[in-house]
Amino acid sequence: MTNNKTDIIISVFLLCFSGIMINDASNIRDLGFEGMKADAWPRVVLWLLVIISSVMLGKSYLLFKTEGQVGNNNFKVNFAKFKNALICFGMFIFFLSTLDYLGMLLGGIVFVFGLLTFLGGFSPNLIFKHLTISILSIGFMWMIFTFGLRVMLPEGEILRVW
Repeated sequence: MTNNKTDIIISVFLLCFSGIMINDASNIRDLGFEGMKADAWPRVVLWLLVIISSVMLGKSYLLFKTEGQVGNNNFKVNFAKFKNALICFGMFIFFLSTLDYLGMLLGGIVFVFGLLTFLGGFSPNLIFKHLTISILSIGFMWMIFTFGLRVMLPEGEILRVW
């Protein structure tokens, strides 16, 4: 499969995903705080994704048509080529599924540590570095959002702050 075919498939998938998520963004509960509504930033990001995916689809379609490829209608996807992306998506799904139990702080630390370990290598020295980076980065981000911006992040069942 050529890169143009792959780009067309990915851009169509992203457009469908964005449409579903934009529709679902209307279900985000408004907590009644002053300022922007809770669904404002997700909608902005999703509409940017629609624009970028549309440009990608148009560009890939035009390049595909101008190349005039004939034959080779085999549809094979080499999943080894997308190993890192699949690991990231799998870890993110795990992060989201454990968010109610672990909370944002512990779940974020586990998520970043898992990604760094799976993608960056596995040795005792690297594990210590990955653990340090994940604790410092997520802890700092959590402190900014919790205490600086007063954002209510998911607490989880293990660690209750409030």
